[in-house]
Amino acid sequence: MSTPENDSEVVDLKELKEIMDDDLELIQDCFADFISEWPVQYVEIKGAVLEKNAQTLDESAHKLKGTLRYLAAESAADAAMVLEAAGKNNDLGGAEEKLDHLKNECQKLIEYIKNFNR
Repeated sequence: MSTPENDSEVVDLKELKEIMDDDLELIQDCFADFISEWPVQYVEIKGAVLEKNAQTLDESAHKLKGTLRYLAAESAADAAMVLEAAGKNNDLGGAEEKLDHLKNECQKLIEYIKNFNR
């Protein structure tokens, strides 16, 4: 069960409301979009890591990072940024561990979204 302290580490609700102009319907729509798009984005990023395709990793992680920043999910966005940098710098050492970290952070976001009712 998530606690308010854990929630604040997943999404900065104050920032999210500011980004979304306090529009609860927009927040819920964006959360729903993330839930539906995440599996496809993850498969693309994972494929880039496994194939050692730095350019695809850079592009895919960059796109995901933007989505996560828009959702004020800073820890998850930071995890995507690390993978983006790995792709940009063609430095894929440890990319699988970085991918696991991203997956864990996005799972926390998914749990947050499932419990979101504000």
